[in-house]
Amino acid sequence: MTVPAMLRRPAPLVLGAPPEQSEHGAPVVRRGELAAATRDASYLSSPNTRADVQLHAAVVTRRYAVGSGLTGIGAACDPVRILLDEGLIFGARELPKSHCRRPACRALFEAADRQHGDLERMRAYYGLQERHGVDLGLAIRVRHGGRAGTVVDTAGRDLLVRLDGVPQPVRCHVTRAMEYETGAGQWTAVTTVDRGAAPAAAG
Repeated sequence: MTVPAMLRRPAPLVLGAPPEQSEHGAPVVRRGELAAATRDASYLSSPNTRADVQLHAAVVTRRYAVGSGLTGIGAACDPVRILLDEGLIFGARELPKSHCRRPACRALFEAADRQHGDLERMRAYYGLQERHGVDLGLAIRVRHGGRAGTVVDTAGRDLLVRLDGVPQPVRCHVTRAMEYETGAGQWTAVTTVDRGAAPAAAG
């Protein structure tokens, strides 16, 4: 059985969170979906105007070859040698003609397309933002059955959640036994969507 590219990596990290809070190789998330960026050409003596404008899938790097103990955002295809420009971040679905085609980047770009479709359907159907103030997406903290974890991927109409201390993600329905972190230490229990409920009578 082939393990999807997302599940071979550590739990994703929200853009702007300190990279020290995540493991090397964790995908970077912008607005609930995977992020991408161009190479940071400021480190290069003679930037390549063609290759250095490619978009790479963004991951946390803690092993960058230049500098001592440098952490930041690197390219999924080579996070040790390709540091990305953190000042110019795109959604991984943007500018597809500029995407890096090396295997690790390509796998995350393909995952981004799949996840976007899944998340758009979930957001439209469950309306968690409108009903509960929940921004549904990757890297958000949740509680499933009272156990805390992080959303690491999607699977059709469900979320894949890596519970703290458990390496294998579990498949979770968006609303059943789910709470979402909406602020530091603030959790919101969500309700199911009852499409068959009769509208309230006018008073």
